[in-house]
Amino acid sequence: MTLTFLDLYNECAGQPWSMFDADAESLEDLESALKTSINKAVSFLWNYQPWSFRINRTTIRTRANRADYTVPNGLILKKSIGSVDKYAITYGNEFLDYLQDYELLEDEYGEPKGFYIDGESLYIYPTPDNTYTLNIRYLLLPYGLNAEEDEIYELKEEDDYINIPEKYETLFKNCLISLAMMYAIADESDENYSGYKQQYEDALATLTKYCRNSIIDRNITW
Repeated sequence: MTLTFLDLYNECAGQPWSMFDADAESLEDLESALKTSINKAVSFLWNYQPWSFRINRTTIRTRANRADYTVPNGLILKKSIGSVDKYAITYGNEFLDYLQDYELLEDEYGEPKGFYIDGESLYIYPTPDNTYTLNIRYLLLPYGLNAEEDEIYELKEEDDYINIPEKYETLFKNCLISLAMMYAIADESDENYSGYKQQYEDALATLTKYCRNSIIDRNITW
């Protein structure tokens, strides 16, 4: 099963007390209000916990005399080793140091030892004097993929889908549908709102319980 935008829309629209038609066949049939509510719900749930299914990995191969590289689309993982924070950027078996006072660094060339981020660029220090392979682990921010499997921050096309392993799909979907309907109703005094809120809270508790071992320490962040 894949959680496509069109399928999610029809499942939300087909819920009890829904004011939307549940027989959409294409993008033209989707009502704007429910589309917005679904994306709000996905974004909230995706970022609600540092779920392990958000972990992604990328590799940087440096070039001689070039220090700046593209920052991954996410939050670089970090953890405490002893009393020292280590970020998940490694060269071989060594963690690169985070260089907070990078403005004070002098020009230097050689094997990577540290890094810093300035704007949208990740800088390696010393500036690499050769080709080196760096590995990065990070929490993915974009929650969707399109038909070309490009990462996306919003579901727009009918075949856009949520980038989540199959074993979590049903649990995630149950939370998503209830929360999307809460956003769609919006009025907390509406008797149907409270029903969806209870469904959402129950589904979220189940998702959290099932995924307890898949939730990373909340302190892991950028």
